[in-house]
Amino acid sequence: MFNRLLKYLTYGNTFCGVEYNHFQSQDIIYATVLKRSKNELVEDAFISSSSLKDLSSKLPNQKHIYLIVNSEKILTKTISGEKRDALKLVYKAFPNITVDDFYFEVLYQNNMHFVSLCRKDYVDGIISEFSEYKFNIIGFSLGHSSLGILQEYLKTNTIYSSNSKITSDNNGILSIEPSSANSEQYNINGITLDNSYLLSFSGALQSYFGIEDENGNINSKIEELVDDYKQTQFYNQFLKFAGLFILAGLLINFLFFNHYFNKANELEQLSELNEATKTRILNLNASVSKKQKMVDDILKNNSSKSSYYTDRIIKELPKSILLLEFNYQPILKRISKEKPIEIDTDVIEVSGTSNDSAAFSNWISELEKYGWIQSVDILQYGSQSSRTQDFVIKISLNND
Repeated sequence: MFNRLLKYLTYGNTFCGVEYNHFQSQDIIYATVLKRSKNELVEDAFISSSSLKDLSSKLPNQKHIYLIVNSEKILTKTISGEKRDALKLVYKAFPNITVDDFYFEVLYQNNMHFVSLCRKDYVDGIISEFSEYKFNIIGFSLGHSSLGILQEYLKTNTIYSSNSKITSDNNGILSIEPSSANSEQYNINGITLDNSYLLSFSGALQSYFGIEDENGNINSKIEELVDDYKQTQFYNQFLKFAGLFILAGLLINFLFFNHYFNKANELEQLSELNEATKTRILNLNASVSKKQKMVDDILKNNSSKSSYYTDRIIKELPKSILLLEFNYQPILKRISKEKPIEIDTDVIEVSGTSNDSAAFSNWISELEKYGWIQSVDILQYGSQSSRTQDFVIKISLNND
């Protein structure tokens, strides 16, 4: 009973297997989610995705995954023989390799053994990619090595996975060959699934049964992944229980003391509320007065400066130019309630019309000579008619 409770707290009621295939720069992902209901496994979802990002949106609550790496990077060879020594079979299938650089796994049959091998950095990279999308890998298998768990359920001599044809007889699997098969359906213990989900289904079963793989060198990595996941789950569960415990304690404390506390402190709270309200009103009045003074000072200062700038700019104004608008420190955005007014500081915008382009250019040149003007930018200069030009200029002032 305790073990069942511990397994439930660690893994929950759902178990997911994911087949990851990467072929010709494209991800191909199949996921099977099984749910435990009344001591049996039932279908919860079959999902296909073209990327881990897409998968994360379709499996937002799935925290633990058994991964089947079945990409073009997996090398699989068939070795005949009666001995079941994984390391010797690997050296026989792949002579002169540096075993420490590879993960390998062997699917044992009677006299035909299937040795799958892949570089560690490639598999570890895939596991890291899943981690980036908040998936926790609790185990993995290479190629079709996980099919062993399904052999007793598949009675036909020819079956298809997402990318291979598997031939077998009464003695076991005979061959695994690449194949783009038509859609096939299989019924496994009451669950009907398409052949594309065969490997991910085997991964979900591995996740549920927690079978340890003794047929390769991936056990230590799997143990590391499971330990990391359990530590994460323990931390999360501890936080939940600690939060519930604290909440329950606070609730009991509130219920026990609230009645007496309210009676004893009702008048004191009312007094404190009045005092706080008074303080708040005084602070608001002070703030309003300060801002009012600031606005008055700005208006006085702007009025003085704008008069000075207007006088100096118009002093050089040719008769061929007619001014329409003179905006000192124009407002950048429409004024809205409860939002600060944004102005373009140290800027004057002037608009008008001109019927003499040479005079207009000379006027701009004269303005640029003033020491208090940083730059004059022509924002608009266009034809109103054959003789008249509309213009808008921006005068940037030197900040005193």
